Amino acid sequence: METMKAVVFYGPGNMKYEDVPRPQPKEGEVCVKVRFASICGSDIEEYKIGSDRSIPPLIFGHEFSGEIVEVGQGVSKERIGQRVSVNPILYCGQCYYCKNGLINLCNHRRSVGRTLGVEKKRCDGGFAEYVCVPEFSLVPLADEVSLEEGALLEPLAVSYCAAKASSFAPGENVLVIGTGPIGLMIIQFLKALGSGKIVATDVVDMRLQAARGCGADEAVNVKTTPIERVIDYTAGIGFDRVIVTAGAPSAVSDSLKLVRNGGSIVLVALIRTGVTVNPVDIVGRQLTVYGSYMFTHEMVEVMNYLAKKKLNLQRLITSKCSLADTPEAFKRLASGTSNDIKILIEVTE
Repeated sequence: METMKAVVFYGPGNMKYEDVPRPQPKEGEVCVKVRFASICGSDIEEYKIGSDRSIPPLIFGHEFSGEIVEVGQGVSKERIGQRVSVNPILYCGQCYYCKNGLINLCNHRRSVGRTLGVEKKRCDGGFAEYVCVPEFSLVPLADEVSLEEGALLEPLAVSYCAAKASSFAPGENVLVIGTGPIGLMIIQFLKALGSGKIVATDVVDMRLQAARGCGADEAVNVKTTPIERVIDYTAGIGFDRVIVTAGAPSAVSDSLKLVRNGGSIVLVALIRTGVTVNPVDIVGRQLTVYGSYMFTHEMVEVMNYLAKKKLNLQRLITSKCSLADTPEAFKRLASGTSNDIKILIEVTE
């Protein structure tokens, strides 16, 4: 049996670099030689606490790029050698949501690098030398887009959808709560979309500095400045839109304090703790609260931004590591002591 190197998740805090069987493409699938993969915040969360979304043993990795090296039955061999990224949403194509273009809401979907769906089937991801995916999930890379950039198409698509969610209008004043990778990408898209004043908040100075570099007009450390004070940047009116990418439950109540009457709140972070909200605060102020979950086919739109050099990913990729060093990288990120914003894994040469 032919083998390959991969990083396998065996449960919270337990990840190993080892030899595993190399997958073979089935009918309608291709085999991608993974060149670059990126560590997502949701990967870190699953590594720390685990859930039924990551039943071990499992190979993580839903943000990656590479080249097609083999095809299964029914796939043209002309695809071999093509540089691609992958849309990790493996939708059924038959349900109400899929037929209406809402593949991110498909109740029967699976996801690359996760165990999702009714049957909780394992679907190994890109933290491996090779991965097999359905042909329909491929996103061919434009010539102007590098493989390094291609590995970040997935989080960029998440961020793009959040930035323009709920009828974004140019000139809006926007507050972004949380300046992790998604928050920083959202700031870049807001700038490209023609936003008005952009204010960012966080508790880490290094990330706030990155926010300024990505286009934020103001960046406020809420450890030293009460978050309520940021409303001063709007002359006390409140923000047209507040986008929440921080996972702290308090971010929800903060967003209600800081959005203007008639404004919009976009929730992006997967906050796992219940919060108390008085519906009168929403109805009486005519607020729109919008959940922005993943994306559909926006990876192609995002690639156009990259091809036209409207985004700067070098501000986000703060370090690289080898596949062999990935378990140690997870330990550092999970400990909270790392200063990295985004780590890119160089899987193969």
